[in-house]
Amino acid sequence: MELKHILVPYDFSECATDALRVAAKLAKLSGAMLHLVHVYEDMGDFHASNQKVRDDIELRLDKVPELPFLEGIPMKRFMLRQFGITEIFKNDQLRGMDLVVMGSNGARGIRGVVGSNTQRVVRIAPMPVLVIKHKVEDFEVNDLVYASNFTPEDIVKFDIFMPIVRLFDPKIHLLKVNTPGSFQRSADSYKAIDAFLQRHELKKYTTTIYNDLSVEEGILDFSRGIDADMIAMATHGRKGFFHVVNGSLTEDIVNHTTFPVLSVKL
Repeated sequence: MELKHILVPYDFSECATDALRVAAKLAKLSGAMLHLVHVYEDMGDFHASNQKVRDDIELRLDKVPELPFLEGIPMKRFMLRQFGITEIFKNDQLRGMDLVVMGSNGARGIRGVVGSNTQRVVRIAPMPVLVIKHKVEDFEVNDLVYASNFTPEDIVKFDIFMPIVRLFDPKIHLLKVNTPGSFQRSADSYKAIDAFLQRHELKKYTTTIYNDLSVEEGILDFSRGIDADMIAMATHGRKGFFHVVNGSLTEDIVNHTTFPVLSVKL
């Protein structure tokens, strides 16, 4: 697998521009094409202001390549009319992307297609989603936390992260969080992690079984402790990671942390 096409939902906000800056770095390292999409709703087929809205958006999109960090990077720009963020992957072109890079301002988010909509994209996107929480001038990944239960499905799904991992060659910190409500013996956890290592043959890694009261806090505390550059994990619908970003305890990881979070649904 290679990283050839990167999708960036873009609404001209600072939050979206932070994501675009990271996407540009990934494109520069990989040679990928950036696909900038602006989603908007019009007032109906015959509303007089529709053409002006489209013209204004097109003018603003035409200026995006002037951003200094985009120099020399191939990019396509387009608008989608009357598409909700949860519907964009019905578009055949968008379904073919290798990665989505999105900004997020946390629980409340902002207008447009980033911010609070990010959780919905994490839930439904058929490809990996990288959520960027703040401005990063020169994106680097030296320490990557892979938080997982290391089920056979999780082990196989890590393959989809490899095109991004190979760009940075980070130390990968394999993390299993044990909680009182979901306890697993250390011997069983290490056996599952060993199965992961047999498949992926990592050169630089650590393995940790971390005890905490919740999976969310365990991931965050561990990641802070090693000053991680990114957290990666697979989503399990309303269990696992999606529970982390949209459940009742949850918003701690995506909504209340500054770590970039890379996820893919199982």
